[in-house]
Amino acid sequence: MTENLTQPELDLTIGGQTGFNPSGDEDSRTAFRNALGQFCTGVTTVTTVAPDGERVGITVNSFNSLSLDPPLILWSIAKTTPSFSCFQPDDPFVVNVLAADQEGLATQFAKSGSETKFKGVTTHAGLQDVPIIDGCVAYLECQVHARYLGGDHDIIVGRVRRIFNLRKAPLLFHAGAFHSLGPA
Repeated sequence: MTENLTQPELDLTIGGQTGFNPSGDEDSRTAFRNALGQFCTGVTTVTTVAPDGERVGITVNSFNSLSLDPPLILWSIAKTTPSFSCFQPDDPFVVNVLAADQEGLATQFAKSGSETKFKGVTTHAGLQDVPIIDGCVAYLECQVHARYLGGDHDIIVGRVRRIFNLRKAPLLFHAGAFHSLGPA
């Protein structure tokens, strides 16, 4: 559904900035992305095992809690991601919440190609042999509970099966850069 804004709505100014529709041109979409970047997020690496047995991992900052009962989380995956098909209903995966000293891992797992993602990375075998990355803040071992269309992404809902909380300082992402804060 496309919403047409009226001229008075388009003319609203807050803090010296006039609002605009983010669905417009490329500059509008860039401004939308930059506005979203003002929301500080944690950084995770989601791991799984592909049907052919290959270890899969991607950096994700769209992670969020959804429900305590049942224990559900959610995150989104771009339709252009090579591992897009690796997260089907009932498939296992792990949300590895990255620590402040794991910025290099966030960058490593954000790159395309699978041959170097796990190079030099110490892992533990989690439920169904899904790799758990050593040194993280917390771990949520999950199974895909549901998957929903969401524009150029799919939203993955995971049912949490087992957790570990090591209470270390987390890695954060804000305005296009990594940051950290003290331990929890």
